[in-house]
Amino acid sequence: MSNFNNFTFKINILGWWGAFPQPGGATCGVLVTTSEGKFLLDCGGGVLSKYFEHANLTDQFQGVLLSHLHYDHMGDVGCLYYAINYALRVGLRSNKPQVYAPKTPETMWDAVQYPFCDTHILEDGMKIHMAGADITVKKVNHTIECYAFRIEKNGKTIVYYTDTTYDPSHTDFIKGADLLICEATISMGTRHTIGAGHMTDIEAGQTAANGNVKELCLYHLPSDGDIPFMRIRAGSAYNGEIYTPDIRSEFII
Repeated sequence: MSNFNNFTFKINILGWWGAFPQPGGATCGVLVTTSEGKFLLDCGGGVLSKYFEHANLTDQFQGVLLSHLHYDHMGDVGCLYYAINYALRVGLRSNKPQVYAPKTPETMWDAVQYPFCDTHILEDGMKIHMAGADITVKKVNHTIECYAFRIEKNGKTIVYYTDTTYDPSHTDFIKGADLLICEATISMGTRHTIGAGHMTDIEAGQTAANGNVKELCLYHLPSDGDIPFMRIRAGSAYNGEIYTPDIRSEFII
């Protein structure tokens, strides 16, 4: 465990590609570590392998919050469950992790049920306490039921905001975050998505500006995007620090 005398959160962005990963990468997944434990925000394809580069599945791992039930955000959940089963069987851990997910689509909700985890339904406005952090849940605008997470501890705030369209009414939810991890699926010249339920790089920058956040990390990136150009476009709307996970994947807050 890291020494948390001088910081509250360690954030490792394990995967950041939308829909499908690029070589050596993973789709969506973020590891949040505090002095009291760790948890995942989403667990898309390739994320579990990346997780094991940072940690194992002792009781310090407390659970996973699934923003929504598209495969690029939950594709490795089944493998995670197998790994949890193994960890319990060999005595690596002694308790069940907590899994939070939307209840729709119903077939996908059924797929995330597992006897070695405690599964809970996400709802708008819900409050969750995990690894000593207070987490507020916010429904966002995607093609299926989807939620963002505001994570707070010791006066520090992380906001995980994907997948969604641009919506200034969410500004209060994002306001003042030390780090905004924000989707930017659409950019000039990309054909990665038809655009439904997503934001452009400029809209991600505008979202950060609206919320007066300290740092912005673009996320859920398109496979055919010009990533340096996307940072420039986001910077046309936001004058704070802008990162993409290819140049910075760990944040100490």
